[in-house]
Amino acid sequence: MEAGIILPQRQGTYARLIRLACLFCLLYPVMATAEPVLEVKISGIDGVLLDNVRAHLYLIRYARGEPGLPLIDKKEILPWPGAEQIRVLHRRAAKELRAALEPYGYYAPVIDASLDVQGEQWLAQYRIDTGPPVLLESIDISITGEGGEDAGLAAVRDKTRMRKGERLQHPDYDDTRAKLKRTAIDAGYLDATYKQSSLRVNPAARRAEVVLHLDTGARYYFGRVHIEQDILDPDFVSRFVTLEEGAPFDTAKLLDLQLALGDSGYFEQVELDVQREQAQDRHVPVVVHTTPSPRVRYKAGVGFGTDTGPRVSLGAEFLRINRRGHSITSDLRLSPVKQTAVVRYKIPIRNLVSDRLVFGGEVENAEVADSGDSRRYQLDVSMNISRGGFQRRYYLNYQHESFDLGNDDDNVDFLIPGATISRLKSDNVLFPRRGYSWSADLRGAPGLISSTRFARIAAGLRGVYPLGDKGRILGRGQVGAMTVDDFSKLPTTERFFTGGDQSVRGYDYQELAPVDSSGEVVGGQYLAVAGIEFDYLFAGNFGAAVFVDAGNADDSFLPSMKVGAGIGFRWRSPVGMLRIDVAHPFDDQFNDYRLHISIGPDL
Repeated sequence: MEAGIILPQRQGTYARLIRLACLFCLLYPVMATAEPVLEVKISGIDGVLLDNVRAHLYLIRYARGEPGLPLIDKKEILPWPGAEQIRVLHRRAAKELRAALEPYGYYAPVIDASLDVQGEQWLAQYRIDTGPPVLLESIDISITGEGGEDAGLAAVRDKTRMRKGERLQHPDYDDTRAKLKRTAIDAGYLDATYKQSSLRVNPAARRAEVVLHLDTGARYYFGRVHIEQDILDPDFVSRFVTLEEGAPFDTAKLLDLQLALGDSGYFEQVELDVQREQAQDRHVPVVVHTTPSPRVRYKAGVGFGTDTGPRVSLGAEFLRINRRGHSITSDLRLSPVKQTAVVRYKIPIRNLVSDRLVFGGEVENAEVADSGDSRRYQLDVSMNISRGGFQRRYYLNYQHESFDLGNDDDNVDFLIPGATISRLKSDNVLFPRRGYSWSADLRGAPGLISSTRFARIAAGLRGVYPLGDKGRILGRGQVGAMTVDDFSKLPTTERFFTGGDQSVRGYDYQELAPVDSSGEVVGGQYLAVAGIEFDYLFAGNFGAAVFVDAGNADDSFLPSMKVGAGIGFRWRSPVGMLRIDVAHPFDDQFNDYRLHISIGPDL
């Protein structure tokens, strides 16, 4: 008895479509199970050799479905292996393996290849014995021309990884050859060329010879450097140029100029045009083409933290108030705990990229500790200087504050000079895996038009160190101390408090500090905080953390430490690490745990 599908004898497209659909339904189960499953195993090598073999073996790349593979029998390989394609690629594998081993000095490997099939399961195995390597018999590197005695070129020559008697590695030869010529050109030897460059290999004798003869030619010098722009005073812009006409041509100094102009904020694009064809007496003119940045930049942001609640920030930066590069920034930051408005007028000085003379004004209304409040008005002038990775700020603030804190209810005025020094070193600003930051601030009021005299010092340190590929350990510490004639007249901004998201988790914001006779937190004269945390990203950008914090603010030189510990959730968001922590305060009888939410850089 025969089973089948009987279709009515109709003419036309409709009937043909029905027949094709039925045929597809019958054949689909067969088609769906016809795809072979391929596994490739390689043994006998490891490290860089295995990596290079896996990168060059087309059978592996084909099994992964990678595009751009070569043609076989003038037919393009399909996205999934078929039986015939696998056999063809297996036959080619030995040749590909040898080609992948040769750059590392192994020209006579012994390869045992096999291809096993069990149903639709395919297993390709390659056991590799590299054999003895080719060794470097001689290395001849010479530098002639005006750069023959150049110290930078000599350092490249002497630091080559190639050594006589050691195994030949093509990457070392390629690296030395490229680096030597690049260093010559960067140092101004623009006509540098190899009179001879060769890597001679005798596989039978297992010997190799390296010959690199570089002729630097004559050295070139800087001609006139012209910056094309019409938004700033030419005399002002010329201060960016530290290249002296007639100085030896140096590519690094040109890149420094490009970066300085780009980082200044005045220009959106900066392009260098080294006009070598216009050189006269080997003096090369340089034209810098620029595109101005928008005159005004606006910014807005939202955030949330358990210390402050929801936050909103709005700001504007007026980049070019005049042709001397002066600028104005304004910021408005609003949260249930603190509302601040700031205006700054900035004048470039010294290093035009980083150094500023700043005149500012600030208005702030804030809740302090558990039930206090403060209304502060401030005028200030500061000099901000960056040198060698260190940021220094020298300032003079005049501030008036009205505050109500515990038993203290006063209006105070202060003239406060001070200085801050800080440093940040990190492999990534938003998501560091290795780095540190620290700062120290010294300020005080000598008594001139000030409600009381005081001197205050505070310092903080943060660090991060990798643990494995996905883990980190983070540590931080903060200390502070002051001397004051009348603490009750001291501004709330100068008193020490701790507790909250950024200090001792498990305790409320500014909860840890001395209290007055009414039991209200009023702040202390000394501060000590420390914390350590381990976090681990277990799934992409998501992870977890465990931590311990300790600290307090007190009127004693050595504060009695309060301890909190807990666990947290981490998300590496586009704007910094999001932290959701649950912490237990060991010295708070009224709370078993506290939730902390914060976001931002770790350093």
